[in-house]
Amino acid sequence: KMMTFLKAYDLWETIVKGYTPPQRELPDDTLVSLIKEAEEESTKNFKAFSFLHSTVSKVIFPRAKEAREILEQGYQGSDRTRAIRLLNLRRDLANLKMKESEKCKRLCV
Repeated sequence: KMMTFLKAYDLWETIVKGYTPPQRELPDDTLVSLIKEAEEESTKNFKAFSFLHSTVSKVIFPRAKEAREILEQGYQGSDRTRAIRLLNLRRDLANLKMKESEKCKRLCV
């Protein structure tokens, strides 16, 4: 749900790739468009961070990407955890399937 929400506000890419603040001292030949682009990326990062932070209380994250990674790990788990969950779901599904010898009335009760 959160991914869809962030994509709707054009913030998902900012979270996935992360945000690196520009150097404080910009060279004299820096174009205005580069400065504006850096400011827009910064704004997107703070918007995404705000949305993520508002969904989790009492936790402070330094960057939106780190917040997403922590939330993803906490709610989805590691690859191994997801694989084990998938195996458990498949086992549960196999246990729920009706055998040829069973009748529909017995299965529904």
